[in-house]
Amino acid sequence: MNPHFYSLLIQGFLSGYDSPCDLKLSFYVLPILLNKDSREKLKTANRKSRIETLYESNLEIFETKISGKCRLVNFLESYDFLKEYCKESIIILYSEEKLSIENNKIILNKRIDYKDYKGSIKGWIRCSYYLGVVFSKTTEDDLSIFLGVDI
Repeated sequence: MNPHFYSLLIQGFLSGYDSPCDLKLSFYVLPILLNKDSREKLKTANRKSRIETLYESNLEIFETKISGKCRLVNFLESYDFLKEYCKESIIILYSEEKLSIENNKIILNKRIDYKDYKGSIKGWIRCSYYLGVVFSKTTEDDLSIFLGVDI
């Protein structure tokens, strides 16, 4: 539980989102990235990926097809558990002047590129970057509904 590492992930997410982002969306980042199954799916993401294509395609387990949304299982519990860490991470980014907040929107002041990193950290930031890309292609309300978060 390292808020400095989490702030790097949020910064990667905002770099992929590439526009002012509603503050509440930043709280969705850590629960998705810290879940191994949902993060594994993000490893296959690209510029054309959408939330529906990543998480609604069926899984086949022992010749049984199940909903791809199971990759997001326990999202709400993780969301509640990780809220404080997300707040700390945003405060870190704000204090380091890497982002600013205006009218409940986060504005990224310093982009990062996952290609500038090596090893496993590069993989983590790549996943966070493409989560930002995916989130940028849908509305905040649709994301909340998809994830089952009360709007």
